[in-house]
Parts: sequence; C-alpha cells; structure tokens
Amino acid sequence: MRCGGEGRRDQRFRQCDGDRGQATVEFALILPLLVICVAGIVWVGQVMTMQVRLENAAREGARAAVVEPDAAASVATAAARRTVPAAQVSTSVGGEFVEVTVTARVDGVPLIGVGARTLQADAHMRREDLLS
Repeated sequence: MRCGGEGRRDQRFRQCDGDRGQATVEFALILPLLVICVAGIVWVGQVMTMQVRLENAAREGARAAVVEPDAAASVATAAARRTVPAAQVSTSVGGEFVEVTVTARVDGVPLIGVGARTLQADAHMRREDLLS
C-alpha cells in the first residue's frame, strides 16, 4: 500500500489509501451512543423541572388551603393545577396543619421510551385560622 506524502519531513499528516472512510465509520459507530446520551440528558432535565414544578404546586396548594381550611381540598387543587395542570392533588387537614400532596407522571426518555415514572411532592403548613 502506497501512502502519499512520503517525501515530506513531517510524516504525521500522510494519508494512506486504506484509511478512506475511517472517520465516517467511527462517526457511524459513535452516533447512536451520542444520541442516547443526549436523550438521557434531556430526560433528566425534564424530570428535574417537573419535580420543581410539583414542589411549587404543593406549596401553592398548601398556602391556599391554610387560608380557607373549610374548602381546603378544592382550593388546594385549583391552586396546584395552575402550576401543573395534569397533577393529582390530595389534601388533608388534621389538627393545626394542612398537608397537600401533588403527584404527576413523567414520560420516558424520548426515542427510547424507557424511564417513565411518577413524581410526588408534598407541603405542610400551619392553619392560619388557628394562629392567634
């Protein structure tokens, strides 16, 4: 096999005829792994964003429920669903505290479809009608 550039002083940059397409083959082998890594990073970002949104929704629901403990369930659900529309909200008023739990499902990794999970956040706040 003859390589070009044999007469040059710097032999590092010579290209042999048998090396044609090597970069394309290497890229074709690495591309699926790269796509999976990027999809995983996007998915982790979505999960983290949804968890923060759920925590904010639970806090909003609890804040609304402590102001009106008689209608805590409906007020907390309305407040939480402003932040996460598809969330399931459960409220419990017991003693001097209100607890709001918000649950939502996150889809799996795009293109692969694995990793779907259910996330949950809860918030506890003291009832305002008992504060004096």
